[in-house]
Parts: sequence; structure tokens; C-alpha cells
Amino acid sequence: MNKSISNYYIFLVILFLSSCSDKNINDLESYVAKINARKNPHVDAIPEVKQIPPYYYSVQHKRDPFVPILDTKNNLGDKIDLNTRAGKKTEDCPDPKDPSRVRVGLELIPLDTLQMVGSLKIRNILWGLLVLRSENTIYRVKTDDYIGENYGRIISISDEEIKVLEKVPNDDGCWDKKETVIHMFGD
Repeated sequence: MNKSISNYYIFLVILFLSSCSDKNINDLESYVAKINARKNPHVDAIPEVKQIPPYYYSVQHKRDPFVPILDTKNNLGDKIDLNTRAGKKTEDCPDPKDPSRVRVGLELIPLDTLQMVGSLKIRNILWGLLVLRSENTIYRVKTDDYIGENYGRIISISDEEIKVLEKVPNDDGCWDKKETVIHMFGD
């Protein structure tokens, strides 16, 4: 029975294929002959490619501007170990940078461009109001906020001033703590 069904399908396929064939393809042959009789258009030759002389980047042996500078020599010209700073152990002069924390906002602004314009107490927290002189933008800060380019942290806020503890580099390659005061505008 399966053989008779498969023979039936083969017969149908042959029937459909034979019904689609048309021996009269004169219009197709005439179209192809007309296309072949056309004259080919003139195509210009490919222009010669000019050789560009190589450019040698003359400062490629210099320091990469995006890599921080590490001073690996002391004042006498002797190489020093990067794990120590001018003969002092790293524990004696810790690095103020916290690699896991991204510096944002007021940490990117020098302290001398900020002025205190007031204070505000909200839910028993005293906030200091600072204004950036160039923009007249008011910023609200509280104790322990980071501020300034020298890794400063606000240690106290009063109605008259804001005290900031900064860490500034010294000549030995270590960091000294320096207290900076931002006074009320007009004082």
C-alpha cells in the first residue's frame, strides 16, 4: 500500500511539472538577444592609488599622559623602593587615596573657590551651605563629607565656619594633615 501511495505522489509531481512547461519562450529569447546586442558602455580605468608616505609619531617614546607620574628617585638620584617613601615605611605615611571610592562633586573643586553662605539644621543635623563663586550654585554639606582636591573631609560645621581636614603631599613623599577653615561669606 505504501508503494502505491508513493507512486501516486510521484505521478502528481510529474503531472504538475509537465503542465508548467511551455515550449514557447520566444519572448524570453528575444529579450536576451536584445540585451546581448547592446553596446557595452565605456568604463574608465581604475585610477592609480597614490602611496602615502608613512608618518612616524615622534613622541611615542615619551611618557603616556594618562598614566600617573611615579617618582622613583630621591633627591640624590638614587632609586627608591616604591613600597617605601624616602626611606619611610608605608605605614608611617599612608596614601590618602581610596581606590574603591570614586571622587565626585565637591571633591573636584578647589577649596579656595568655595564660600560659606549659611547653615541649616534638619533633623538635628547641621548642614553647611557653600556657594561656588564662579557659578553661584549652592551646595549642602555635612560633617564627614569629602570636599576639595586634597582629599579633604569636613570635621566640623558651625554657624560661622566649616573646618576641613586635608591631606597634602610634603617633600618626603608622605602626606601631612592640614586643617583648612571656610569662613562665612562677609566675615
